This record gives sequence, C-alpha cells and structure tokens, in this order.
Amino acid sequence: MSPRNPASGAPPARRRNAAATKEALKRAALEAFTRSGYDGVGLREIATAAGVDPRLVGRYFGSKAELFAETLELTTESRPMVPPVTDDAAAELLTRPRAENYLNGYLMTIRSTSNPEATAILREVIERSGTQSVAARLSGPHRDGRAALLIAINMGILLMRDILGTAALTDEEAEELVPYLEAAYEAIAGPQEAGTESND
Repeated sequence: MSPRNPASGAPPARRRNAAATKEALKRAALEAFTRSGYDGVGLREIATAAGVDPRLVGRYFGSKAELFAETLELTTESRPMVPPVTDDAAAELLTRPRAENYLNGYLMTIRSTSNPEATAILREVIERSGTQSVAARLSGPHRDGRAALLIAINMGILLMRDILGTAALTDEEAEELVPYLEAAYEAIAGPQEAGTESND
C-alpha cells in the first residue's frame, strides 16, 4: 500500500528526478543540434525526443540559448579541436581512428554559425575550453594568439579530412604528412626564447 499524505489523505506526488531530466534533455539536444544546427531545432522537438514536458526546458535551462551552451559543453569532453601537447599530436590528428561521436561539437559549430546568438556562445566556449586551455600550456609571448592558431589548424584538418574527405588527408600517404604538421606545431607551440614569458 502506498503511503498517504497525512494532510490530505492522498498518496504523495512522485518526486521528479531533476538531474535525470536535465541529462535527458541535454542528450536529446546534443543529437538535435549536431544534426540540424541551432536554427534547425525547436525546443518542443528536443523535449519530445527526451520524453518530457516542453515546459521543463524553460524550467531547467531558461532558454534555448542556455540549453545550447550547456549542450556544447558536453562536446568539450573529447575536445577534437584542441591540439594535445604531446609528441604524437600530429599523428593522432592525421592518421588515427576517431572516437565515436567525436565530431559532435564541430558539427554543432559549423551548422550553427548563421545565428549570431549561437555564434557568440560558440566563440565563448571555444575561447574558454579551447584557447585558454591550450594557452595555459604554452610558454613565451602571444600565447592566446598562438593557441588560436593551433586550434584553427586542427579545425581546418577536421573539416578537410573528416567532413569533406579530402583524399590527400585520408589515404595511406597521410602518414607522410605527419612531419609537416609536427613542424607547424613546433613553429607555433615549440620552445620559446628564454625570458619571453609575456602574453602580449
């Protein structure tokens, strides 16, 4: 027998699992924004895919923009746009298999840039989770600018290799390009002259 509310005699209302609902909405939004971009998705569509009342989107996220921002944060976990500071970063980008769904953040980006509000969110997330993260691992001057250059290189390779399927970057000879990319990384992120620690 269900316990009853002593004041009304009715069974107590079942408590909503807010955390699970928010997670379901973000996962549904991730799939929708990745597929259709910011302008191609409605909140009702996302709520339906998550199996929840559309009004809960506003309750938990406030707006479509806030939901988009939080969803984009999910894609920073794999960070394919951020060049790792490792010896095999170039080989990783040019020759190795990708993790499942690793392009979600990139596809959300290129499919949402026609909307100014989405573009502002994308820029803020990339700068905070990408540029600043990479810059913190660099030494020498102009760290923010050099970090942005590294990310721009990676984004270009992701576009040409994994979206457009450019043959020169996808065939077996792509491995021969690794030293060139390593040289580019080294030129931008490599050791700096002693005493140049400014970020001007």
